Amino acid sequence: MDTIFALASAQGRAGVAVVRMSGPDAFECAKRLCRTLPDVRKAALRNLSGTDGTLLDRALVLTFKAPDSFTGEDIVEFHLHGSVAVVSAVLRELGTGPPRMAEPGEFTRRALKNDKMDLAQVEGLGDLIEADTEAQ
Repeated sequence: MDTIFALASAQGRAGVAVVRMSGPDAFECAKRLCRTLPDVRKAALRNLSGTDGTLLDRALVLTFKAPDSFTGEDIVEFHLHGSVAVVSAVLRELGTGPPRMAEPGEFTRRALKNDKMDLAQVEGLGDLIEADTEAQ
């Protein structure tokens, strides 16, 4: 199974943007950006650097060990400053490999496949994401 990554929060300018990575190589791939990871289910500030040593951001990093994660796989989340430039730089760096950009809905498909969600929960999540009103 591939290791995947994607912007997990809305696109565009924001105070915080979340980039999520899931799969068997998530921890090793994350170490390329921040050298050391925090303990599982603990948050810690880390400098995220490109392969050329350029500082990309100072981000809050969280790790979740399989099977105790949203997808049932190892997950790393980067809570970045939400500028378009910072998010683009981090996504570009991750895109140099080996993780690949996730397809739309792929994190949720993995959660379903790994029995972290059932079909009704997946449909409910989709409805929640698409909701425009509180009643929806």
